[in-house]
Amino acid sequence: MADESFVERILYRLVRKHISGPTMSSAISKTKELNSKKMPVSITFLSNNIANRAKARYVTTTYIELVRQLSRLGLKASIQIPVDQIGFAFDEDAAVENLRSIVEVANKYGIFVWAEVGDAKNGIFDCFEKFRGVGIAADVADAVKYVKKHKRARPIKVMLNTQGTKKKPYSALVKDIDFLSGMVSNMVLFSTPDETLWEILSKKLNKSVVYEFRFGYSNKKIRKAMKRGAKVSIYMPFGKEWEAYAMNNVPEGYMRFLASKLLSESGSQGGA
Repeated sequence: MADESFVERILYRLVRKHISGPTMSSAISKTKELNSKKMPVSITFLSNNIANRAKARYVTTTYIELVRQLSRLGLKASIQIPVDQIGFAFDEDAAVENLRSIVEVANKYGIFVWAEVGDAKNGIFDCFEKFRGVGIAADVADAVKYVKKHKRARPIKVMLNTQGTKKKPYSALVKDIDFLSGMVSNMVLFSTPDETLWEILSKKLNKSVVYEFRFGYSNKKIRKAMKRGAKVSIYMPFGKEWEAYAMNNVPEGYMRFLASKLLSESGSQGGA
């Protein structure tokens, strides 16, 4: 139990600056702040272990309320829904209905929806073809497959933080991004850790692409990107269930560094 508590301390120290807070109101407050700096926001709700319809429905109603709040306050923000959160992992039909519920409200209030596909299964992209106001957020390889299959490609958000991306040589990654930007009129690049995104932006600024940084990333570099003419947005999670987000998004080297720092702090306190 003590070990679990220690690991949680490490993870929370790593991830806390990249989360707006535990509640929807914290996300709304930070969105107002970022909008005042001319930065639109993409908001996601952190929710782990979606294993039944009741939890998937709870997540669905949370996103619907978020849409209403964003619209009521006139904020410039989209929502991003990992599809497993609404049931795709265990009940595709129920998940499609949950997505329909969210999208109908989002369309009514003018809020764009990103459907984030983790491990894309055969045919999963076809589920979204019946909806309007929905873009696909996926790994580079899956995004390329989707665009090649569907002639009328939706807006694409390329998630540069997956295992598939890490295995790609940089030159191949840039080639895929160039292909996608030529085929899709609305494209976003998102990266965790953000150094990958910054490298792409620094070497070749594509003014038709939106560069999306994690909330809590270096404001200095974001301002530098904006001065160069880059269109920038901020990816901002909120919620109490942050553990899976931390495990999937924290660079291993940084985790080792902080672990050693916490061990050192623990030793100093013990000696006192």
